Amino acid sequence: MERKGLWLSVLGCLGMAALGFTFAHLADSDAIFLDGVFSLVNFVMSLVMVRVAQLIKRRADQHFPFGYASFEPAFNVLQSMVILGVMLMALSSAVMALYGGGRSLEAGIATFYAAIAASGCLAIYLILRRIGRASGSSLLQVDSFAWLVDTALSVVVLCAFAFVWLFGDLLGGWLPYADAWLVIVMVAVMLPIPAGILYKNLMEVLLSAPSGRMQRKIHKAFSAAMAGIPGRRWELSMTKTGRSLYLHARILLEEDQYHAPVEQADAWRELLTERMNKFVAEREFDVVFTTDPDYL
Repeated sequence: MERKGLWLSVLGCLGMAALGFTFAHLADSDAIFLDGVFSLVNFVMSLVMVRVAQLIKRRADQHFPFGYASFEPAFNVLQSMVILGVMLMALSSAVMALYGGGRSLEAGIATFYAAIAASGCLAIYLILRRIGRASGSSLLQVDSFAWLVDTALSVVVLCAFAFVWLFGDLLGGWLPYADAWLVIVMVAVMLPIPAGILYKNLMEVLLSAPSGRMQRKIHKAFSAAMAGIPGRRWELSMTKTGRSLYLHARILLEEDQYHAPVEQADAWRELLTERMNKFVAEREFDVVFTTDPDYL
């Protein structure tokens, strides 16, 4: 199901890119051209995303002994950096157009394009959201959000082009600058989204801790899981990469358990693993028992 959703996104991006470049030429609009470039970038990134979705399902091997989960945030970092680069180039082009006296715009054709684009983006968003919820795929959930953003931007562009088309005479000498200003507004509105995605996923690539809310939830669950295990104190370290959560628990044993056999330690570890399996897989959960308080 996830694979079908990803391919729908790929074909949707390709269709939107072709639509954008065609109407950008017909309407002589940088704003539409920017929309087409975004769709083309998303098309290339979606192709890569299909491959990433296959990789992250692989089991750990000799090349990646901790699995392929890090490919997901690494891909998101790459995608957000590419989008930021495109946005900055579009911004510089719009500023140059302002200083160059602006350019003419076929507002009627542009309005027709925006109506088609908004309808198409909305349809793809609704389908991907349904598939993402049914499959639990974080890739599809992020991708469906991107289509929602595209829908919102297309609606804004539709309103702006419709206003220029119907009331362009009211703008007077400002009319040639309408397209450039629309590009600047689009970049200003969209910029925080890829910047936020870049920061979040870069932190995961750098093995940062998960959100404070998740940490509190896991600490509470681990505290409950320690019931019946003779530990005086314990410390828990964690990091989240893509869909995988890694936990490292250090448990200071009670003094009367200092000479507990290895078999007993294995039994405690298996009990903790079973109780924490809602949050973490066995291969991603390390438990260390110690008699040295300084080790904590």
